[in-house]
Amino acid sequence: MEDFDDDDLKAPEALKDMLISEIELIRETMVIVNMFLGEPMKSAVNYLQEFEPKKTTENE
Repeated sequence: MEDFDDDDLKAPEALKDMLISEIELIRETMVIVNMFLGEPMKSAVNYLQEFEPKKTTENE
């Protein structure tokens, strides 16, 4: 197997900056989505769980 030189494995700085920018954009988007959907969604699920029939061991 051929050995690789460390310089061959390094990405160009411009590519690193673009990747970091994309990751930050995704992170910020997820924070905003979580602000508007996270807690209200949890509350809605908890509210709907109150209407589920309760399981009893008498029917088994």
